[in-house]
Amino acid sequence: MAHYVLLHSPLVGPTTWKWVAEELCSEVDAVDVPTVAVATLSAGWRAVASEFAHQVPDTPGAVFVAHSGAGLLLPSIVDRARAIDPSLIFVDAGIPSVSVPTPLLPVEMLQELAKIAENGVLPPWSDWFGPEVMTDLIPDPVRRRLVASDFPRLPLHYFSDAVPPVRQWPAADNGYILLSEAYADEASEAARRGWHVAELFGRHLDIVSKARAVAEAIRRVAVKK
Repeated sequence: MAHYVLLHSPLVGPTTWKWVAEELCSEVDAVDVPTVAVATLSAGWRAVASEFAHQVPDTPGAVFVAHSGAGLLLPSIVDRARAIDPSLIFVDAGIPSVSVPTPLLPVEMLQELAKIAENGVLPPWSDWFGPEVMTDLIPDPVRRRLVASDFPRLPLHYFSDAVPPVRQWPAADNGYILLSEAYADEASEAARRGWHVAELFGRHLDIVSKARAVAEAIRRVAVKK
């Protein structure tokens, strides 16, 4: 039996994992999709990591899977949850440093986001790059509307912090699933660290559009790590 914990980026919502969760669910495997309240996002990444951790099952050997912006928080979430013998899988996600604090965003991008913030609050992530980008990322209009419906508006200051390295990390049981070219450097870093890397070249939100393929990759990486 496998127990998967699917962690969504703070920039989006739990609906992004809906279809992968359905694919992973079976008579023998269990799936949890923790989420965070909008108010928690205003308190910063530490509050987000803690709220995620409080919802983590105490199943030994659980497989934690983080997409996109949840990747930088993943070791901190697992550490706060005091998970026993966990496996960590990053899906088109950032990988935090093991020795120095990792900024949540590069300074240059933070400066660009400041231009679209209103009273210190950013528009939903779906509005950052124009409507045509979401259409490309999620071609199916029904799924696109469902996913966008729970995108939060984050305060700009959320991204001004950095995530410190977690003691006793990385563990041996880590893996990486590459979905888009934008995260090729992270996949290369994962390979450099000796992790198993699976490549599913496509779009960043293929966890929505190609759920079956992503679920199969998660199972495959979880076994091969």
